[in-house]
Amino acid sequence: MDAFEFNSFLKNHNLTITTAESITAGLLSGTIASVPGASSILKGGIITYQEELKIKLLGVNPQTLKKHSAESAETTIEMVNGLANLLPNSDIHVAVTGVASAPVNDYKITKPVGQIYVAVRFRNNTFVFDTVINGTCRNQIREKAVNYIFDKVVEVVSKNLLRLK
Repeated sequence: MDAFEFNSFLKNHNLTITTAESITAGLLSGTIASVPGASSILKGGIITYQEELKIKLLGVNPQTLKKHSAESAETTIEMVNGLANLLPNSDIHVAVTGVASAPVNDYKITKPVGQIYVAVRFRNNTFVFDTVINGTCRNQIREKAVNYIFDKVVEVVSKNLLRLK
């Protein structure tokens, strides 16, 4: 799904979205904003690339990071919950983290390159997804992650709107 289709879907359902991004580093909200009229659906986004900001801005527990790593479902859930607490006036909250490339310096990663975790919070319910995205470079992985997130948000919203009817 591309940004135009995604934005149209949210607009047609009168929904707004807010993001907390790590691996995508603003690409998710930037892609949404690339479509004219995005201001009617995109409330904003926070980039929390480093653990310090996950803790300070989103309230991620340092013990979660230590036990599970920044690239984990547990961290992503805490990110999306922190985002919902920080910016509650959005219909959809999305958090994403993962591994875009091989580690550098002393940073230890035990997960494969392309591993991403996505948490979608909609109507006080949180849905978590994970997958390994194949790509030849970090930017390709990030771009594919955005499309994966679009698909998962539409899936969550569609299933939950149908359940309420």
